[in-house]
Amino acid sequence: MAFLTLNTLLSACSTGLSQAQWAYDNATQGNYTLDYTSVPSGHVLKLCGDLINVRNFRGFDHCINQYETHHIINGESVYRHALGNIYWSQDYTAAVINSMKAEAALYRSNIEDVRRYLPEAQKALDGNLVFYSGEKRSKLLDADDNIREPLAIPILGMSAVYEGLYGSKIKARDFITQLSETKTNSFITPYVETQKRSWIAKGYIAIEDYQSALLILSGRDSEAVELLGTLFVNANPLSHVFGLAKSIDRENQFFTAEMQSLFCHAMAKLERNEAAACFENLFASEFIDVFGGLKFIALQQYGQLQLRNGKHDAALPALTEAVEILETQRSSLSLDSTKLGFVSDKQEVYYDLVGMFVEQDQAELALEYAERAKARALVDLLASRNNELPPPEKEGINTTLSIIQQTENALATINPNDTTQRSVTRGLLRKYQENLNKSAPEFTSLRVVTSPNITQLQSTLKEDEALLEYFGDGEHLWAFILSNKGVSAAKLPAERLAEIVAEFRQDLQNPESPDISNSSRKLYNSVIMPIKEQLQTFKRLTVVPHGPLHYVPFTALNDGEDYMIDQFELRVLPSASVLEFLHKNQIAAAKPMLILGNPDLGDPAMDLLGAQIEAVNIAKMQPSADVLLRELASETQLKSNAGQYRNLHIASHGIFNAEEPMASALLLSKSESDDGLLSVAELFDLRLNADLVTLSACETGLGDITAGDDVIGFTRGFLYAGAESIISSLWKVSDAATNTLMQTFYKALPSQGKSKALRNAQLALKDGSYSHPYYWAAFQLTGQYD
Repeated sequence: MAFLTLNTLLSACSTGLSQAQWAYDNATQGNYTLDYTSVPSGHVLKLCGDLINVRNFRGFDHCINQYETHHIINGESVYRHALGNIYWSQDYTAAVINSMKAEAALYRSNIEDVRRYLPEAQKALDGNLVFYSGEKRSKLLDADDNIREPLAIPILGMSAVYEGLYGSKIKARDFITQLSETKTNSFITPYVETQKRSWIAKGYIAIEDYQSALLILSGRDSEAVELLGTLFVNANPLSHVFGLAKSIDRENQFFTAEMQSLFCHAMAKLERNEAAACFENLFASEFIDVFGGLKFIALQQYGQLQLRNGKHDAALPALTEAVEILETQRSSLSLDSTKLGFVSDKQEVYYDLVGMFVEQDQAELALEYAERAKARALVDLLASRNNELPPPEKEGINTTLSIIQQTENALATINPNDTTQRSVTRGLLRKYQENLNKSAPEFTSLRVVTSPNITQLQSTLKEDEALLEYFGDGEHLWAFILSNKGVSAAKLPAERLAEIVAEFRQDLQNPESPDISNSSRKLYNSVIMPIKEQLQTFKRLTVVPHGPLHYVPFTALNDGEDYMIDQFELRVLPSASVLEFLHKNQIAAAKPMLILGNPDLGDPAMDLLGAQIEAVNIAKMQPSADVLLRELASETQLKSNAGQYRNLHIASHGIFNAEEPMASALLLSKSESDDGLLSVAELFDLRLNADLVTLSACETGLGDITAGDDVIGFTRGFLYAGAESIISSLWKVSDAATNTLMQTFYKALPSQGKSKALRNAQLALKDGSYSHPYYWAAFQLTGQYD
């Protein structure tokens, strides 16, 4: 029996190299949507780890779910083998699974999940770590056989990083010490020294101890080696681990590349003269192209380093290549973001390029990259949906999508040194994406990042129209003015912008506030005054906000004498690129109007009597409108019938989910087939033919300010579903004011058009008994002016 047990274990271990190759091939090709029922458990677990390494988190979620479904029985992992099954104890299994989930969450910046899974992994690590054989549970190995150490390394490393970033730096150093003392001589996984040093370095970087990170990465963490001096290390950093890279498997290649990337990052933070050369050596590495996430980070940091040194010519190719990696490897990088200094925020690379181009007076290029940044964020968020975005029903679309997927997979598997083949394949991928863009431009814009045609966008604007787009973060803010005559750009003061917006919003939502004029003018002076002269000749102004400006009703900004609504017809768009999708529907829907009001939500406290009165009053003005009230105002009715109507008016509650913006929803009545929550995610599956959708609900214009910004609220979803224009609100307005505004708006709509009718309705309130912006400024138009 002992011989059989040992033979089974050795047979299982001998599959390590085939596991590694199988996992690597499938991870880099994006082949993760598989049924893993009959795939060996070791292969599946290896794939899950590699999917984390290439930052394909959607793939990881599927992989780990399949592993738990098919390869865990009663809490124990099972390795099925002809000579006898091998079982991992419940604690060992819990340590492995929770460790992986915590690591994926850490790189996603999903801190709640880190706090959920990491303690479970830590607890299991101190439990009963055993391998068994056969139904009789003959013990093969336990913690005394050094099977704990390979588990301890990522768990202790993540603990150090988490504490360094979000907790106690003292605790972080304690975890680093424990990790440093962990042995790495296990014969089960003999390559863990590379992984260990990588995690220790990340722990030091998390607490901003870059000098210690350099020592551990260079192998100079012992006094004996330290005495050798700096010459050899500077000439050949990480020389002690390069030999391991080809000896074990692909995972070790990742940790080696990661270590060199961390080494260069630490040198750059310490402003070492050798930092630029370090990055250049990294780019020449045999494996760096395989791990696009690492290369993207390194390119961005190298570009930033060159910008600080005033070498724009060297920074530009690095930063633009970083953007290319982001925009071509959407499956592997689509959800990757974190606060860690060594895993950069994807949006920073766009900020760097926009700032450089504005400084060089290249406004068109700056605007192009600002738009691409917003597109990147929207593509990322839509990629988080559980199902693929449905393509339009056009001939050949699915075939083109299939070819694009095959080409993306081929690009991931080409030898990194075969630059000719990689160049040819990239060219083919661009060609296929261009074909898709021509046949289905709006669908393409939501699936992959495309460069906007600035000249074409200008042609959509009339003589008296301008587009004002903002882009930036808490430190930098730029404004772009686009008209049919040209593009200009300006850098604006961004100090305290979020605070100023918050003060303005507070005054806006209090109709008794005497400070509204001051807070309104303060924000006007920050975001409008520096560019006021360039806007004077226009009558219509399209505003594309960014960051906290998404929460601002620009109609209510005041220059000390007039509000902006007194000077302009205003509309809001999520991005300038949306302009080219705002085409009039060729075939009008058959029915004029569908009105849903005061849906029955099963709670009297949620009833909206004012919304019901509003719906009835509007229906009186539209004799041919169909009105659905209370239980008839259901999600099912809207989904089934909305496509038949030219106008939709929905008077209900709306909820805004900042954590999961795609889960933000309109609250409608339940039915047997629907839960009554019409979510933003579901809007992208609807097919409308509506000229106007009016959302007379609470905060329906709000959405989450995502990393790249494009606020994902109801407006973007309805635009994609087929609405030409949306009127929505930024806060809950009094029933009486809303009722008056809506009746005035709908009465003037046929003769004045949407933008002018809304403006005049708001002016009527402002100049009448509702002078405070609380009453009239909440509603804004997105989409077509007329």
